[in-house]
Amino acid sequence: MVGYYGLPFVMSLYLQQQRGLSASATGVAFLPMMLIGLILTPFSARLVGRFGARTMIVVGLVVMALGLASVAALSVSAPVSLIAVLMMLVGLAGPFVAPPVTAVLLSSVPGELAGTASGVFNTCRQVGGALAVAVFGTLLVQMPSFVAGIRASLGVAAVLSLLTAIVSRGL
Repeated sequence: MVGYYGLPFVMSLYLQQQRGLSASATGVAFLPMMLIGLILTPFSARLVGRFGARTMIVVGLVVMALGLASVAALSVSAPVSLIAVLMMLVGLAGPFVAPPVTAVLLSSVPGELAGTASGVFNTCRQVGGALAVAVFGTLLVQMPSFVAGIRASLGVAAVLSLLTAIVSRGL
């Protein structure tokens, strides 16, 4: 969730404040990232059935880490269209990670605890997203430049995604 919530936070600020895009144009830049989730989410269960939850989770996290690292490494003059394409890699994490993790969680608890487990899981997702925004906001203002703050933020998110993928292999 750190990368999934953190990327839109820092990149929307970057695209509007540093690149001068309007809020609407920034939304258009995020559209491919969001559409990939919309298109692929209905197929998540089928993909998990074919490849297994662990594989989907690990692949999703690795692809997300690659996307985050790629966006972080871009030149400040990179075309917005390239940024949008690379952000799609982060968007893949939604349908590749969230539904399989939810399925693994809910299948590992007794039925009478499913509501509690789901509530705890969703709370953790929200806390992770909120912490990402707080930490990334701090990095944006503490680093020598705004771009350095973005690179540090996305680098942290990429490393966390990769570490989570490594830990997920052992599930």
